[in-house]
Amino acid sequence: MSLQIARNNNDRHNHNNNNNNNWGQAHQQPPADLVEVYVLFVNQTNRTIDLYWKCDRDTENMYLTLKPNEEVRVNTFSTHSWFFRDYYSGERMHVRSKRLFNPVRIRVPKNPQQPDQLCDVRSQVLIQFPVRTLKENCLWLIVRWLVRTSDAPRETIQNYPIPATLKEQMLSIIMAIEAYSRQAGSRRTHIMGIRR
Repeated sequence: MSLQIARNNNDRHNHNNNNNNNWGQAHQQPPADLVEVYVLFVNQTNRTIDLYWKCDRDTENMYLTLKPNEEVRVNTFSTHSWFFRDYYSGERMHVRSKRLFNPVRIRVPKNPQQPDQLCDVRSQVLIQFPVRTLKENCLWLIVRWLVRTSDAPRETIQNYPIPATLKEQMLSIIMAIEAYSRQAGSRRTHIMGIRR
């Protein structure tokens, strides 16, 4: 993990400037008990991914989309958890082998001669492909290929001469991809409407 000195408002992409903040439009500043944290999200996968943040169990806020090897500086809060999904399939990506990233404020001495004067630093957060079994990898690859190339992926799977348990697992992956596609499509439309 690398660190950078975090600059003020000029060096940020603050996800709380949109209409989805939890403290409402009337407030210019977040509540005092929130601790601002500075991160640099880096997409190290070969996939386009959606970034989400949430501060309670039921509300997921799509933030933006990163292409492979892209990065974005974000000012967030310690109370916000982040997670990352493949743009097309909804498959979860990981940070430090975990599905959720919880930001932590990092401060270092501004000057070694005055260690009590601290400044915030921006931590680099590497988004990576999850570690999976060979079987899981193969199932996801086959299903993603079928969804892209077949007009009837369910029927294709049903006709494969493979065990019924594998067919069930592949069909559940297709259902997850379709559900995510519908959900993410409506969120992207909503976000594009807000940003216009």
